[in-house]
Amino acid sequence: MSSSCIPCNRPFGSEEALHQHLRDSPVHAPSFDCETCNRPFGSEEALQQHLRDSPAHQQNTRTPLDAFFRSYLTFDYDPSLAPTDSYANLQKHKGWHRDQTESTDAWNRYQNALEKEFKMWYGAEDDLAAWHALCRAIGIKPLPETCEQCEKAARRTHVNIVDLIECRRGNKGRVQTFRNVEELRTYTRMTGKVFRNRFNQEDGNVVLRHLLRNIFRESL
Repeated sequence: MSSSCIPCNRPFGSEEALHQHLRDSPVHAPSFDCETCNRPFGSEEALQQHLRDSPAHQQNTRTPLDAFFRSYLTFDYDPSLAPTDSYANLQKHKGWHRDQTESTDAWNRYQNALEKEFKMWYGAEDDLAAWHALCRAIGIKPLPETCEQCEKAARRTHVNIVDLIECRRGNKGRVQTFRNVEELRTYTRMTGKVFRNRFNQEDGNVVLRHLLRNIFRESL
């Protein structure tokens, strides 16, 4: 009596041969995929760890940016929006003008939240996994094998920091990169995606300092 694998449309000479096919064929291997993040995992344990630890799956996510926007209790905050859009909506909601003390204080708090958010997603410069997350976001292939190699690649890349934050918050693919600082400056001014550059070469052990550029100074 022959047996068939309906998904594969293949006949087998015996029930035993069919069971061996179902056991060994990669087509029938168990799938451990995160549909939200569009990422495959090698085991159920790895998938469960991802679901447990990834900020994308935490209920009532409280990232630094979420905490900032939700501190304004009357503001209808939508975490799915880009941070720049949320801040613009907050400004309209509060009716702030540029030189108001409340507006200046909020801008400083927003910039602090952006800085903390970047560090949360991309980690420290001695963490290879953090570097690889950055390299994926800016399209570096193949992934460098050491932190030092990642650093060299990042130093040659011009990218908007707010875009990098959006990329991780929204589980997006790679971000736009630019040929030079002038192109990055034009894009930053056009989109309003401003990240305050207050770092110098002696600032802490963070990936961020290798990506910062002087956007609003003509002398580079």
